[in-house]
Amino acid sequence: MGRLARSRGCGVPKRRTNDFFIGDIIPGKVWFIDANVLTHWVLGSGGVLDVLCAGYHLSPEFCDVYTSHYAESISFIDAIVNDEITESSHEFYVSSLAINELFYAMKDELRSIILFNKGMPISRWRDARTNPEIPEKCFRAVYDKTFQSFDTLLGEGRIHYITEGSAESDPEYWSIYAPLLFLTKDAKTQDATLLTTAIINRADYFVTKDEPLMKAAKKKLLDTYQLELIKPSRGLELIRPTE
Repeated sequence: MGRLARSRGCGVPKRRTNDFFIGDIIPGKVWFIDANVLTHWVLGSGGVLDVLCAGYHLSPEFCDVYTSHYAESISFIDAIVNDEITESSHEFYVSSLAINELFYAMKDELRSIILFNKGMPISRWRDARTNPEIPEKCFRAVYDKTFQSFDTLLGEGRIHYITEGSAESDPEYWSIYAPLLFLTKDAKTQDATLLTTAIINRADYFVTKDEPLMKAAKKKLLDTYQLELIKPSRGLELIRPTE
């Protein structure tokens, strides 16, 4: 793969205050997609899970269980990249940090498959002493397949790659980031960073599978910044409503 899709700095024009109504399907929304949703799609439609199952001789049933777990995210991203959405003026973004986190999540999934294949009890999977070495050959196969999937995910221009926000690009950055980090229960640096980037780019939706984050921050983000945290299934309902 060559260059990533269109890169865009911060500063999406600020929407009018009456552009946002909860429950309505309004055209032209700005969407940011979390790393966990991207990871599920890369594993499923991106074909990385097939590579892992073939490499570790895992059964088709095992792959089916994994794929069913990813189905919500897969369907959402598929609808975007396959141009199945009803309103063409929606804008979809992934940030540079989300892509970085995707690789970490892929590593975690690979680690879990290695431990499963070794018959390691689940109770020991988080024990640092059981952390497995990842074979170079396996890493290369996953890396190559992931980058191949980026051609579909980012290469057609339906999902745009955007750099993270910063205090240099937006004077409100720290006043948004710090409260998110301090006042959102269990928020991590990456959570506050991803959300701040979405906020300063005037996003309407942040699509995530992080249920603790949704529980802790959903209402405050909606009330304060008009940013709604939603699951991929809800996102699919909004971009491809049933008749």
